[in-house]
Amino acid sequence: MSGASGDPASYHDSAAAWDRVAADYGRHVLSVREHDRRGLVFARIDAHANTGATAADIGCGVGEFTAHLARRFRRVEACDHSKEALARTRDACRGTAEARVRLHLVDIVSAPAPFEPVDFVLCVNVLLMPSLDERMRAWRFATNQIRSDGRLLLVVPSHESILFQVHLAVAADLADGRDCAAVERDATRDAAGTSSMPLGVHLLSGVPTKHYLADELRALFDEHHLDLEELVRLEYAPGGPHVLGQGVWDWLAVGRRR
Repeated sequence: MSGASGDPASYHDSAAAWDRVAADYGRHVLSVREHDRRGLVFARIDAHANTGATAADIGCGVGEFTAHLARRFRRVEACDHSKEALARTRDACRGTAEARVRLHLVDIVSAPAPFEPVDFVLCVNVLLMPSLDERMRAWRFATNQIRSDGRLLLVVPSHESILFQVHLAVAADLADGRDCAAVERDATRDAAGTSSMPLGVHLLSGVPTKHYLADELRALFDEHHLDLEELVRLEYAPGGPHVLGQGVWDWLAVGRRR
């Protein structure tokens, strides 16, 4: 439901908070659709498209990818816990795709899935909860809704990307002539105030947000009975209201359900 930055409410916050975000989504949330520099999400959806198969858009937000899914699959189950977001999704799907989309108001942390398992699940920057318990429940919701031999296309923030931003900031300070002790002190202080490093939880616009290591994703896919087929950087193009630093990326992962 969120991008790499600019998100004022985490998923575990109230649905009312997300209703306010959805009303002005572009200002608050980085659009993966608009900033995905190489168009990887669309390309991967197209690679697995099957008009005889079913799909789900879990945490669909305002439907940035829902209509695209609906034009490529027989039916799409789109779920979110914000009424306003689902209303925006309905608007995005008006026309040829509308009849193929079923909307579900559901909290993926606490409620069972209101639809049967599907052939393809899209989950873009949704599994970001700082709470381990909430996050694991959401992981189970998403992965349990994939049929055997079906696919999960997952996008999540990268822990490595955050660490690389720290490296770039340190390098810039050293280039400006600051001494190593001062740079190290400031970097350590800033990290202590903005992250829970061992758990990969960092503040994005003041919101605690889970970030993932590449090897962590490999392990999680295996634990949830998914064979990882692809793990690549989803790089973001600058622009719009969200300021992105050099080398910012999310992870895009595709896995097949055993």
